[in-house]
Amino acid sequence: MILLSICFLPSCSPKIQHADSFYNYNDSDFPKDHLPVIDPVEATRDGPNSSWNLELLNSLHIDLPKSQEQEVRKVYIYSRVAELEKFAVKDGAIMAYSGHVNQQADAYIRENFYHWFVMIPGEDITKGFHTEDEFNRYIETIGIQDPDWQTPDDAFDTFLKTGCLDWFPDCK
Repeated sequence: MILLSICFLPSCSPKIQHADSFYNYNDSDFPKDHLPVIDPVEATRDGPNSSWNLELLNSLHIDLPKSQEQEVRKVYIYSRVAELEKFAVKDGAIMAYSGHVNQQADAYIRENFYHWFVMIPGEDITKGFHTEDEFNRYIETIGIQDPDWQTPDDAFDTFLKTGCLDWFPDCK
């Protein structure tokens, strides 16, 4: 059954070729799935049963408070949004949410984990927020209200069927 499914996978891929190849479906990505967001930001997963991860434009970090035992301040670095639950793209901005918390991180980090993210590739901006209120206040400052959220699975299904997503430059 799996072999049969694999044989038909290329026939599901869209035939549209975009001017910017970043937005094209690439059969050689299999079994890793690739969901283009805004060049160079993409979401990926290792296969149909894996969670989606959204690569961050720039790394973010959280500083651990300096304690008396520590001589050097430690940081926790984010290079991606792990276990992406929903995202939206509007006016050149990528907004994302994940409830994921790295259970291996220090207790302070687990309590202060970023869950809400905004990236604006055209301005080289990457921001993380602990709460939805902080996130909403920030997106209002850049002129965005009520993002049109979608799950990465839904967006990927549309991408496979049509080769287009609303924010792709040549899919208007």
